[in-house]
Amino acid sequence: MHEQPLRKRGRPKGAISATISEVRQQAAEEKRQLRSEYNSKIGELQTTIEELQARYEDTVMRLEQELDLLRKRELYYQQALGARLEEVATHLYDTLINWGDTELAEAQIDKRKRGRPRKTLK
Repeated sequence: MHEQPLRKRGRPKGAISATISEVRQQAAEEKRQLRSEYNSKIGELQTTIEELQARYEDTVMRLEQELDLLRKRELYYQQALGARLEEVATHLYDTLINWGDTELAEAQIDKRKRGRPRKTLK
């Protein structure tokens, strides 16, 4: 009949030594090394995250300052434009009123006492 192969009683897979206590010591040492490597990696990543966070906050603050400056500039331009439009509107109003008054005065001067007037407003 088929016989099962006998188990080898050598050292465990991946172990350098054959005794259990030495294997446990090796495993504990590997665990300590891995933990220290992971802790150093975690520390590096945390410092990188802190640097990126600080850079992000600086960038956000700078952009907020630029946005505030642009908003102030836009408000100043709107005020200046409003003042200029008011000046133009006043000038146009005065010009049209003066022209209308002049036209009315000319129409009154050229009007005859009897009959049709010479000049009419259109």
